[in-house]
Amino acid sequence: MLENFGIGIDIIEIKRFQEKPFEKNMYFYKKIFTESEIKYCLNKKNSAEEFASKFAIKEAVIKSIKKQIELFNIITDHEYSKPVVSLKNDKTYKFLVSSTHERLFAVATIISEKQIST
Repeated sequence: MLENFGIGIDIIEIKRFQEKPFEKNMYFYKKIFTESEIKYCLNKKNSAEEFASKFAIKEAVIKSIKKQIELFNIITDHEYSKPVVSLKNDKTYKFLVSSTHERLFAVATIISEKQIST
C-alpha cells in the first residue's frame, strides 16, 4: 500500500537568500541549517543558490512526511555529488531527493518512505 509513502515539492526564489547575506544574518541561518550545511554552502561560488536549494529540500521533506519537524532537524548532505536527506534522531524514514537551481529559483522534490517495523 502507498500509505507509507509521501511526496513533497518546494520552490523558492534564490533572491530571498541573496538579500540575506550570511555574514549579517548568522542567527537566521543557524536556526535553519546545520554547521556542515552552512560550511558546504559557503564554500560554493554562489552560496545563495545552495542555501535556497537546501531550504527547498527541507520544506519538501516537511510536506512529504506525517510528522511535525523543525527545519534544523532535517539534515541534508551529498553522496556522489547528489543530495541525500536524513532526520536527526529518527531513522524511520528513507528519502529520494531531487533538487535543482536556475538563475531565479531553486526547486526540490522528495519521495519519503516510512519504514514499518515487523
